[in-house]
Amino acid sequence: MKYLIAAAIFFSSITAFGQRSDNNNMAGQQRWVFGGDIALSFGTNITVIGAAPSVGYRFTERLTAGGGFLYYYYRFRDNLGEFSTSIYGPQLFGRFTAFQDLISDGDRLFLQTDFYNINTEFLQVVETDPLTVEQRRDWVPQWFVGGGYYTSIGGNVFAGLTVMWDVIGDSRAPFQSPLIRGGISFGL
Repeated sequence: MKYLIAAAIFFSSITAFGQRSDNNNMAGQQRWVFGGDIALSFGTNITVIGAAPSVGYRFTERLTAGGGFLYYYYRFRDNLGEFSTSIYGPQLFGRFTAFQDLISDGDRLFLQTDFYNINTEFLQVVETDPLTVEQRRDWVPQWFVGGGYYTSIGGNVFAGLTVMWDVIGDSRAPFQSPLIRGGISFGL
């Protein structure tokens, strides 16, 4: 089920980044970036609705860090019944642009790290009765490291792909490695 949710989020992701500047003179307003992800997926057996707004600060032309909050609602239905839940929590990110203008003007190859502390629902075997499973909620940390590439596809519109791996590896975590994000970004 986790892979279905991850695929639904991946194929319905739209991202917005703010304040892109190609010059080295970074005035106060150009240092703040606003963005995030929106996920919408509707189908016969699965529904995913989510948002993860974020705000960051550009310390240099190449180094940006910030944080935000994520919330996803999902519902899954199959022959055994229906399951629905919400996952939510704070997030932190850091991005370092390693190379610029590799293939075309405005493209970037970057390293990225994301840290999530997610409140999620999962099933756990009851210790006193191994045949019984109970549903629980708990805070689960996830720390992803990886990188990606994005390029201009015209004006302030960019296409990008990011691939990251969870270095904590908690079995209760809602997002599995590798975490693959693709989407279209709009410069504001």
